[in-house]
Amino acid sequence: MGDFASLVVLSYNRADYIRRSLQSMRANTSHDHQLIVCDDGSDEATQGLLFWGLRRGLISTLLLNSGHNMGIGIQVNRGMECARGNILAKLDADLDYKPGWLETAVGLLQTHERIGCLGLFKYLHPPCNFPDEHPIDHGDHYEVDDFVGSAILFRRDVWELFGPWIDVNRCFAEDVDFKQRVRRSGHYLALPKDDLAVNFGFGEQHSSLIKTIDWSGARQHEYNIPDPAPLLLGQKGEPCQGLRSEERRVGKECR
Repeated sequence: MGDFASLVVLSYNRADYIRRSLQSMRANTSHDHQLIVCDDGSDEATQGLLFWGLRRGLISTLLLNSGHNMGIGIQVNRGMECARGNILAKLDADLDYKPGWLETAVGLLQTHERIGCLGLFKYLHPPCNFPDEHPIDHGDHYEVDDFVGSAILFRRDVWELFGPWIDVNRCFAEDVDFKQRVRRSGHYLALPKDDLAVNFGFGEQHSSLIKTIDWSGARQHEYNIPDPAPLLLGQKGEPCQGLRSEERRVGKECR
């Protein structure tokens, strides 16, 4: 598998959010990857958009839940069952990405074996206020006590040791439990020195990419994000560069 990455994106309604996020991923991701979207019983508009992306080759695998909402933990576990990569990611459907984000994240995880979980951006408000997380500077990344669970990347060996995610009905408990189990094992949680994404649907007003701050050289980045459009692909309909789309299964399970 090498550095091949499997990206598990969680979807629940808000078609405009996932359209924007997938546009950003397509524009800013050239690293070889598999995109798995787990939809947890969305409305027709959102599922229609996802089917459109699947047919056009933007999405590698689409897992649908046509019944009641099952929750984050179950959706993450379903997605990881389909993952073929050595680098795994759980991503929310309201993220904008910086050009080269995946190459940078993969490089950090492969270079530093003690990184158990890697986030993509610093959050500047409780409960994961970056300056309050006792960051330790490791040169190209920070070691932290915690980070927002909107984006979590880890190696396959970490998932095999500490997965699957728990299934609970408490806000954020699933990712917190996973990160703390990883941390107690002797690995540590990390954030990149320069942020690689922004969580526009949840923490935009508190992101160090939007709110310019003077903290250890943090600065506002310019993004290569296409303007919102009715469709996910450009006029020529090119598939996402770097995307392996030979696996396009739709269903409750991936076998």
